[in-house]
Amino acid sequence: MKAPGRWWMRAWNLALAGALSQIGFIPVVAVVGAMLCGLWLDLRLGTRPVLTAACMIMGAALGLVVMVRAAITAAAQFRMEPPRRPEKSESGSSSPMEEHPS
Repeated sequence: MKAPGRWWMRAWNLALAGALSQIGFIPVVAVVGAMLCGLWLDLRLGTRPVLTAACMIMGAALGLVVMVRAAITAAAQFRMEPPRRPEKSESGSSSPMEEHPS
């Protein structure tokens, strides 16, 4: 049987799992954004592939760093439910299945 007051914990963890599933797009967005910036700079300055390549390398490194930090931060926020202790009955048995109605 599920604990009645723990629904929010499950909802929180599902929301974090959804966010974690999208974290892999961070490096892609960083590389594409850096590539577009590099292309624009190359067109302005006339230094075709040099700045594009440099920006893409920096974008990849920055994207990976941001992705790892975001994943660690999100994973640290998962809520774990502590293990439930068996309730002791008056007769001293530790399991509710062992109780006999009188």
